[in-house]
Amino acid sequence: MKGKQRLIRYAVILVILAALYWQRGSRPVGETGGESEPPREKGTAVLKEGPIPGIDDAKPKPKPAAPAAKPAPDKSTPSAPTPSSSKPSKVGVYDRFTDARLIDRDGNDGDSFMVKAGGREFELRLYFVDAPESYLSDRYADQRRRVAEQARELGGITPAEAVEVGKRAKAFTKQQLANRPFTIHTYWEQVYDSGRYYGFVELPDGSDLATRLVEEGLGRVHTKGPGSKEKPVPTPKGKTFFQARDGLEELEREAREGKRGAWGY
Repeated sequence: MKGKQRLIRYAVILVILAALYWQRGSRPVGETGGESEPPREKGTAVLKEGPIPGIDDAKPKPKPAAPAAKPAPDKSTPSAPTPSSSKPSKVGVYDRFTDARLIDRDGNDGDSFMVKAGGREFELRLYFVDAPESYLSDRYADQRRRVAEQARELGGITPAEAVEVGKRAKAFTKQQLANRPFTIHTYWEQVYDSGRYYGFVELPDGSDLATRLVEEGLGRVHTKGPGSKEKPVPTPKGKTFFQARDGLEELEREAREGKRGAWGY
């Protein structure tokens, strides 16, 4: 009986020893205790920190960010053509050029013409006064309608007569401005974003070109003045919007009564 009990104890001890030996052999090699590392999937590479030769140095370098776009210019603010080294003097809000010269172009009219002043070239449009067109388009209906409107407002003359007045106005302006310097006042108010700029022209004798056109019956008081009726800008000589306009309308009445220019048909 005692011998059987001894065999049972030996068997139990062997089972315990075998279990301990099996559990020790199932741990990863080099483990010293604690929680075991999670098993990795087969084929998964372990990347080192930092650049990897042949991989990171072959990647395209990011391009520098493009500079921020400049904001679009505010079209509500008049802007001058490219400035030059010749600076104008200031008269209130106006730039005053005393070295202006007429540039002879086919497209010039009595009230709108190319000039060079202060080292820059631009097209000037007279304030307050509209001279008739100097041609009648055979292609553009809008231009013909404009001539017809000018003819009606110049005393009901025909479009052909209005064009004849326009040619006389163009010749008069060229005669007054060609081959000599004159003075321009402008604060770069654009004509319907057309690249033309409103302004005043002072002739060498001190008179005003727009005034002379009205006196000769070669232009009507029609075009806008500086600024607007709500926010008028004084003329270079200090007249208000209404003083300047009313004075020109009086001269227009005198030209009509004297049957000068367009009023003589």
